[in-house]
Amino acid sequence: MNPPLSASQFANLLPAPPDVSAAWNTFALQRLTAPLHLQTTFADHVLGLHVAGAHRLRHVFGGRVNEGRSEPGALHVIPAHGDLTVDASASSRAVALFIPEAFVSRVVAEHWEADPRRVEIARQFLIRDRLVESVMSDLEVEAREGSPSGQLYAQSACEFLAHHIIYSYSTLSRQPRRAFGGLSGRRLRLVIDYMHDRLAHPISLQQLAQLAGVSARHFERAFRQAVGIPPHRYLTGIRVEAAQQLLANEPVLTV
Repeated sequence: MNPPLSASQFANLLPAPPDVSAAWNTFALQRLTAPLHLQTTFADHVLGLHVAGAHRLRHVFGGRVNEGRSEPGALHVIPAHGDLTVDASASSRAVALFIPEAFVSRVVAEHWEADPRRVEIARQFLIRDRLVESVMSDLEVEAREGSPSGQLYAQSACEFLAHHIIYSYSTLSRQPRRAFGGLSGRRLRLVIDYMHDRLAHPISLQQLAQLAGVSARHFERAFRQAVGIPPHRYLTGIRVEAAQQLLANEPVLTV
């Protein structure tokens, strides 16, 4: 087994230094050019989001082989302390979020009242998770611009993602003990999906609260606690991102 690498040690293996990096308490984020070949073991759990480029990809993790085509929006969940070998057919851009194993263990013990030694994060290869994609995109902007929303926002967003991978991608995924920020993971996903599906339509706080099954006042407080920002700010952010994507995909007009 390879010696487990920290986020800073991993950066030394890259073909070029990360052009964006940040650390919020024990969490670290990097926007990087992914190497064509990599053989390593991470000390932390890692969320890897593909943000630019397209290529064929082969992962070998713990002896299990996965192959597929990676495009922007594809997500990897890589558990700590597993041997990973990566081979890519072309260069690509990615954002990596490093989530400390000790933090995940504490959350498992406190929020699920389970023994962290008996809980495993399940590796995920080329999946789509719009919630993770949205939050990681926000964090990348925070890192690039020097945390304009403040350290508390970034820290809260990282903590939310830690809760989310336990809820969605661990051996506890079918038996949550407590709600995140007053909203169950299932209810929160319903709300997030509803926002994304109806970006072009008016959305009221009352509609979202009704979907979550709580009062409007409780929903606003619970959403902010879970995601790190108020629902109206989250909705504005994803609408702006959608508009920017639409403009980017429009053909250039020439006279």
